[in-house]
Amino acid sequence: MKIYSVEIGKNIRKGLTVHLKEKLSFFSFDKKSSKLRVSIFFPDIIYSSIVLPEIDDEETVQILLKSRMSALLEEGKNYSFVILKKERISENETLFDVYGIPTDKFFETIDLVNENPYNIELFTVDIFSLAPISKKICGNKTCFHFYGDTEKALITVSKGDDILYVRSIPLPEITELKDLTNIYYENFNMTYVFTVQTKRINVESIVISGKAASDPQLLKLCEKLTNLKIKIPSVETFISGISQEDFMEYLIPVGTALLNKNFDFTPSIIKKEKALKGISKFLSLFSIFLIILLSIGIFTVYAGIKEKENQLSDLKKAIQKKISFINKKISKDELGYFINYIKKFEKSEDLNPVFVFDQMPSIFEVLNEKMITIENKDNRQIIQIFSEQNFSSLSDMLSFKLKINEILRRYKNIQKNIQEDKENLSLRINLRIEREIHEDR
Repeated sequence: MKIYSVEIGKNIRKGLTVHLKEKLSFFSFDKKSSKLRVSIFFPDIIYSSIVLPEIDDEETVQILLKSRMSALLEEGKNYSFVILKKERISENETLFDVYGIPTDKFFETIDLVNENPYNIELFTVDIFSLAPISKKICGNKTCFHFYGDTEKALITVSKGDDILYVRSIPLPEITELKDLTNIYYENFNMTYVFTVQTKRINVESIVISGKAASDPQLLKLCEKLTNLKIKIPSVETFISGISQEDFMEYLIPVGTALLNKNFDFTPSIIKKEKALKGISKFLSLFSIFLIILLSIGIFTVYAGIKEKENQLSDLKKAIQKKISFINKKISKDELGYFINYIKKFEKSEDLNPVFVFDQMPSIFEVLNEKMITIENKDNRQIIQIFSEQNFSSLSDMLSFKLKINEILRRYKNIQKNIQEDKENLSLRINLRIEREIHEDR
């Protein structure tokens, strides 16, 4: 299977298409697959260690997370969470590490790469893309992995599949290599000391990657600080078809391609819709399969029976006679009438605004529409939908507003006007949809 893995930072945007096998195989630096894995630079990731009861229902878990992390979350914003199981505390409770980012980041990224959200296989933060690289190099030893390029430094401390600590640092613009060395080492030193002395983590291996791996002065300073031999990821271990230099340049996309789906920050609403699409596709394929089996069965039963072949031949001749008879009976004027009728039917169908309900069901599932107006003007059809929503609390109102904005973001031809009445806890929503009418039909 081919997949395009892309890294998006403040100024950096790069990716590569790879074959996903036991070991990655390079295919192209251009996008050659509709399936995407995306990692973004987001230094403001939210983290908390939380004890949760044993609950299978995802929506209930999300409600508990928002409640217990409310002090860390911005009011009125929706968040996507990665929940990593740590250890069992009691018979009914488990300790989890929880990371969160605003749901808006997903939709901003989708707009940036101009992609269908359902093509995204995995959406993550680049600090986690270091984890599969660390595991391959260090195994079950505690690994301190430092990655540096021209705009950021990333640090992931992990042991096997377990993430112990992460840190993202945006770098100032620099003009000389020695300045970059100093910035790298300052952040390496500070984070390493914090990890060992404050977090009490016993670091057993050091990995340095990215542009930082080609800085001999930095490597020497880090070895002196840690008294550990520095390990640099080798291209042969991870991917075939590219050079060591390109591997260091594209290490984040390579790590994202190898990353476990437990680190997926795709919003739950998109995951649910993807699951429904997958079920529909499976049922369609299954139906086709049954039809093919049935067809094979029918063919097998009747194959070789001459009588049936003769019946089919007679039927074919009868149909040809009927067609010939119809052709003789219909005059040119009658034919013109039917052609004109079909054109008018097509135009009537083009003018029919019912497409709004068919193509945009997610809007009407949440709106309490009061009035819908339709106007045909200057080869355009203008449809306006007026809705008024009432709420029991301000937080419910803001949450609904965010939800309707996320839904509307998927449709390019909708203009919106949302008015808040915080005193009466209500929203007035006016949606305007314009589409072309083909008058030439």
